[in-house]
Amino acid sequence: MPQRNILLLEEYDALAAAISSALKKFAPQHFGAVARSLAEAEKLASDLDPELFILDVDPPWAGLTNFLEKIRAAHPNARALVIGGAVPSEIAAERGSSGALQFVEKPFDLAAFGAAVQALLGPWREQEGRGTLGALNAIDVVLSHCAANSSVIVDLHSGSRTGEIHIAGGQVLHAATGKLQGEDALREMLNWSKPRPSEKKPSAPPRRTITKWQVIVVEALRGAETEISEPRKAQPERIPPPAGKTVVVVDDTEMLLIFVEDILTTADPKLRITTALSASEGLREIERLIPDLVLLDYSLPDFNGDELCERLLENERTAHVPVLMMSGHVVEMNAAAARFPNIVAKIEKPFFSDAFVDLVQRTLETEQAFERLADEEPVAPTIFESKPTPPPSLKKEIAPRQSARTVAPATLAPVESHIDEPAPVAAPTIRVAPTDGNAAVLGLFLEVLSMQLTSQLQMGAIRARPASLTASLRLQSGSARKAIPAALGFQLGPAKLNAEGRIFTLRLVPTLKPFQPSQMRTAFEIGGVALIPNETRARVQLTPAGTTPMTMELRAHLELNAVELSPNFQVAQLILNCSTNVVRVTLNPKAPEQTAAKFELRVLKLDDSGRIAELLLNPVK
Repeated sequence: MPQRNILLLEEYDALAAAISSALKKFAPQHFGAVARSLAEAEKLASDLDPELFILDVDPPWAGLTNFLEKIRAAHPNARALVIGGAVPSEIAAERGSSGALQFVEKPFDLAAFGAAVQALLGPWREQEGRGTLGALNAIDVVLSHCAANSSVIVDLHSGSRTGEIHIAGGQVLHAATGKLQGEDALREMLNWSKPRPSEKKPSAPPRRTITKWQVIVVEALRGAETEISEPRKAQPERIPPPAGKTVVVVDDTEMLLIFVEDILTTADPKLRITTALSASEGLREIERLIPDLVLLDYSLPDFNGDELCERLLENERTAHVPVLMMSGHVVEMNAAAARFPNIVAKIEKPFFSDAFVDLVQRTLETEQAFERLADEEPVAPTIFESKPTPPPSLKKEIAPRQSARTVAPATLAPVESHIDEPAPVAAPTIRVAPTDGNAAVLGLFLEVLSMQLTSQLQMGAIRARPASLTASLRLQSGSARKAIPAALGFQLGPAKLNAEGRIFTLRLVPTLKPFQPSQMRTAFEIGGVALIPNETRARVQLTPAGTTPMTMELRAHLELNAVELSPNFQVAQLILNCSTNVVRVTLNPKAPEQTAAKFELRVLKLDDSGRIAELLLNPVK
């Protein structure tokens, strides 16, 4: 069997080593070579005939257009993955997986990068409408310079026609062909068939004749789809295989959706796969289809996978739908699997196709066995215990009961009889909206794990962890203060994070003991010094020595959203929303809050219970 090769174009040694190491995991059957210049990449490509090119274009390479045209001519059947800045979202949504180039945005998650590599090397090679380098067109070239943040002039030649596209800072500012200028010229050139691109350096800043180049690219993509669709109508209609089980895949990484859909349908062509890029879209598809299985990412752009599981359980139609969670956020995924009975299996990203397909098949088979038993055996009636009724003005949400058919995550349990046990009444959750405001100030003491200094010796990022799980809470609302005794202390409960690690909701659990401030320590004993690379100048990172770390107080402004009550209607948890990630940090708890320094907060790590374990503070200028 001939050797299958991957060629990586990467200027930085450290990043080249990291990506090469990742490729050994994602593509163990391939040989990976690294080029540190376009000339070296061209020579290595000639020797290796790579199946996949991985091109880091940020910072931009002079001569990128010419290089793309050369490898298109020499390796028309190869695939290409471009690492760089973001492609405009409207173009990415319209373009999907079509085009000669696929893109991964910096900084990228390893799971997303691995999914892109595996998709480009995997079954999708046989699919129609997904381009190889031989299909390179003007849109691909423009997007490569957008991802590279380039300032170039792209020359296009198509037969006797010629034209120029002027790009500055990754944005198309001007175009000209024949007598056409601006947007009309760009629209004309993007529709040329198989133009030959080349590149030259601009001699002066371009004049701006184009303001909405993204709209023109989207129009060109839609026009290309219409042209392609016409001849396909005349082709003999293929008879689809008999419909099998329905699977909904929810993930915000398009390449992972492609990879998952391809490997599952290759393993079982009868599967009906529906994909969604957000939790909201996934919820709509699940409610519409009532699928046999949901494959769910934990971290999603609108709300996370654990909240989606909670919403599925709240709906009688979707409460029985099993979920296989897939995520690189292992701690959060494990915590969600422990809380929600509809999560029947889980797998850590990145994963190999064989292991993933096997887990999906076993999950579907196990769930089918449960359904057969449910049809054969009677289900015990559900008995609810009588409880006091809260005042009618309070909105009460009862959590769904857990089903006895829960399968332990990761290891699928043997099939057992499906008989629901009587479930206890869940605690009510009261949504609050006091007329005198729902603002709240959280106080939390932190231990400093590391501290960065800029080249001007100014404060940089701070890594820290809670000095203890206890926290203080000051409520704005007088009515809320009466309902929630001031003598209560609080402990940190589970937090929900968005994709950037910012807190979406935070739970506080009341304690019998009042809050006791931690002993402050303002000294920082230096135990280690490291140099941290930066886009402009490196930063110095200091780590503490000894067993008595520096201590600070964090004050965060939150909003009291709901109060969860115990079965005897005592305060069990407070649920707070976070509308801003800007917090105040001080070394003197008695000082006015206005004198405390401002920082942006991002949670780096949660513990097994979903509580904040480590966070990052970046100073706000």
